[in-house]
This record gives sequence, structure tokens and C-alpha cells, in this order.
Amino acid sequence: MVQVITQAIGLANVSVYLGYGAIVCFCVFGTLASMATFKDSGVVYWAFHYLPYVLIGLSMPISLYHLFILGRYRIIQKGILKMILVVGMGLLAFTFAMAIKGWAVAFYMSLFLAMIAWFGMPFLFRVNLKKFLNFLNSPTDKADENENENKK
Repeated sequence: MVQVITQAIGLANVSVYLGYGAIVCFCVFGTLASMATFKDSGVVYWAFHYLPYVLIGLSMPISLYHLFILGRYRIIQKGILKMILVVGMGLLAFTFAMAIKGWAVAFYMSLFLAMIAWFGMPFLFRVNLKKFLNFLNSPTDKADENENENKK
């Protein structure tokens, strides 16, 4: 089980770095897009508007895997995991509904909200996985000492 949690933490780190990459892309390409030199550049426009969404989208399957691991080993309560999943998937479904209806402004606003929800998940999951790994690796002597103190 320690190996699974360690691998999950590694994947959580990848997911967090994808999120950081999305922020960096947004800032860098947003700055470039505002400059007169790149004002008409299609590549800069695409990178500014879509690359952050793609990077966050790449982290979504990893987050779903973490939801499974956290639920499987009961690291986080099922109700909390369900709420996280409902919010993320609900916002994504709402985004697709806006795209189908052709409401461009509502689509991009809901896409932004959905990506923010999915952006935050790896941070939450990584912290919980690390705490669980620390619990698994903690010496059992402390637990025995606490039990002896409680009996007194």
C-alpha cells in the first residue's frame, strides 16, 4: 500500500506542475498577446486562450485516479469525495451544455470556473496523500505510548 500511495503522490506532483504550467502559460502568453508585436499572432492567441485549459485538462484523469485511491483506502470521507466529484463534473457538464447551446460568453465563463475547480483538486489530494503516507510510515511505538497513556 505504501508503494501505491507513493506513486499517487508522484502523480499528484505532476498534476500540480501541470497547474503551475497553466498559470505560467496564461501569464506569459497573455503578456505577449498584449504587445503590439504579437497582436495578430494566431499561435500566441491560441496559447493564451487554450493552452492553460489543455494543461488543466491533462490533470483531470490523474485527479479521478486520486479520487479512487482516496476513496478506496478511506483516506477522505466518501461524502467529501462525492462533493468534490459532483462539483468538478457538474461544472464541466454545465460547460458542455453552454457549448451545445452556442452561448460563447457563458461557455468560456463556465469553462473558467470548471478549470479552477479541477485546478485545486491536486493540491488537496497531494496533502491528504502525504499525510496518509506519514501515518503509514510513523513508528508504532508512538501509538503504543498513546494507548498506555489513555489507560492511565
